[in-house]
Amino acid sequence: RRTSERDSASPFFSRAMLATVLTSLAGRDGRGALPRWVLPLVFGFALAMRLAVSTHPHSGEGVPPMFGDFEAQRHWMEITIHTSLREWYVSTKANDLKYWGLDYPPLTAYQSWLYGKCVAALEPEAVRLTTSRGYETDSSKRIMRYSVIVSDAVFLLPAAYAFVRAWYGSGVSSRRTANSRGVDAKRAWAFATLATAPAQILIDHGHFQYNGISLGLTMYAVAAVLRDNDVLGSILFVCALNHKQMSLYFAPAFFAHLLGKSLARNKTFGSRFLAVAKLGATVVVAFAIVWAPFFLAMDPRTNTRDGLLGVGHVLARLVPLERGLYEDYVANFWCATNPLFRWRSRMANGTAARAALVATVAAIAPSMAHQIRNPSKEGFLWCMFNCSLGFFLFSFQAHEKSALLPLLPALLLAPVDPDLAAWFPIVVSLSMWPLLRKDRLHVAYVAMVVAFAALADGGAPGEDSHSETTAARATTRGGRKKTPAFFSSFASLPRGALWQYVRVATFVGAAGLHGLEVFVPPPARFPYLHDLLVTSFCFALFAGAAAYGNKRQRLVSPEVDAKARAAPRATRASRRAQPAVADEWSLVRIAATPESKTTRRRKPKKSGGKR
Repeated sequence: RRTSERDSASPFFSRAMLATVLTSLAGRDGRGALPRWVLPLVFGFALAMRLAVSTHPHSGEGVPPMFGDFEAQRHWMEITIHTSLREWYVSTKANDLKYWGLDYPPLTAYQSWLYGKCVAALEPEAVRLTTSRGYETDSSKRIMRYSVIVSDAVFLLPAAYAFVRAWYGSGVSSRRTANSRGVDAKRAWAFATLATAPAQILIDHGHFQYNGISLGLTMYAVAAVLRDNDVLGSILFVCALNHKQMSLYFAPAFFAHLLGKSLARNKTFGSRFLAVAKLGATVVVAFAIVWAPFFLAMDPRTNTRDGLLGVGHVLARLVPLERGLYEDYVANFWCATNPLFRWRSRMANGTAARAALVATVAAIAPSMAHQIRNPSKEGFLWCMFNCSLGFFLFSFQAHEKSALLPLLPALLLAPVDPDLAAWFPIVVSLSMWPLLRKDRLHVAYVAMVVAFAALADGGAPGEDSHSETTAARATTRGGRKKTPAFFSSFASLPRGALWQYVRVATFVGAAGLHGLEVFVPPPARFPYLHDLLVTSFCFALFAGAAAYGNKRQRLVSPEVDAKARAAPRATRASRRAQPAVADEWSLVRIAATPESKTTRRRKPKKSGGKR
């Protein structure tokens, strides 16, 4: 068997199980085409993982009086189907906001209404007004669990494939021919990594939430932007932002990239103004459509519209300043350093919110400035990663589940940096351990993390990597000027041995922390010592990932990005020598538009006859 240079880069490295299987199926060292059944198999396996996790306990199961997020989602269904729209975000006799009051944007409310209608048709007692609090029959739990699985099957997984199509769509692997069999191994690996990341599965299908909808809408938006369909991408991202306000973590990246693209592709002031105005108008109109029902709602007592007052009731529920700087033990700056600086006791909520705002802006500003000056498709993904991670580390009112936001762009970077895409999901899952332990998801946590590490850790199939091209950007053409040796080695981490040691240190640290929790009880004075150790360790890893992401983004330039993603024009001889790879298993064509068909070869003219 042929051994690549990477296999010998580190004594700790071994090719991942998934990469080995895909390479074997594809043949030609992973450069050939996979059978058509591979992607449907990955899709089915991802659903099976979600179904398996859904058999474990959910948040607050059997723990009155507030129960947990499962009860919150059920209660929102109860409220939305039994009360008028103008009462959904207002405290009334039937809707006590102190008991899991609706605090997500309108699309979540509309989703709760739709799902509540389905649940009421199958088991009306589960959403009966005022009498169904804490309702947890086996049948109702199955209905609720299946609703999350259907949401992932409709939004998250097809959106993951739409992104893969959009990223690889302009390459050689997008050509279609009549005798082609399937997609290439790298596409399948990228899709499988997105589909089987353990943190999202554990939170949505174990803890119980519907994050897959907003994350799926965000991926659709990214796919549209990569296809240069910026208007559709803006609409889709507005939908994601109006499903969960945490999608705001990605807003600076979308703003910077779209603004930079509009400025770079238009040379005159008028054309630039029109390009920016078109996107701005798109966002305003999309927001207006989503929020219009609350503006137009009628007050039956006065027979007048609620207008801005109705919109204000919703906005008031989306800004939870009273909750404090952070919740529980979250692996961000404020929680990890609180034992030293006592932020919570020294700062009032208003002061803490202003301090968090300043720190967040300082963390994301360099990444945004880079995309405005040098917009590129790869840089856009790095900007999403850096901005969302900056929000998670420094923003106000972050909680454990917020780590799902920087996880998404880390997974989207799988075609560019497969090592980051394989390592970062493990860190995010570890950071959520205090929450998952509280939900009694010990077995599901261990099984999902070990399975993902076995499948994905070790990198993508094939020897060529976009990471090498990116790392090479640290040196200018012609070798006239080179960056310092440390910076060059840092930029080449995905191919160097140091990256392998980072992964091993992460696994050893995680095993040590879990072993310490099992065998060494915390002192009575510090009962949450183990949680603090986990979050502090993960904060250090997140901070390192933020530094790494910002360094990597600085190495991306529009010229290199366009050159790296451009498909070389193949000659007739190369077409005969290279097997064509098709994309026959198409789930969606909304964000990723159909790719152009290959042109038919012209028949050679017969010799003789009239010319």
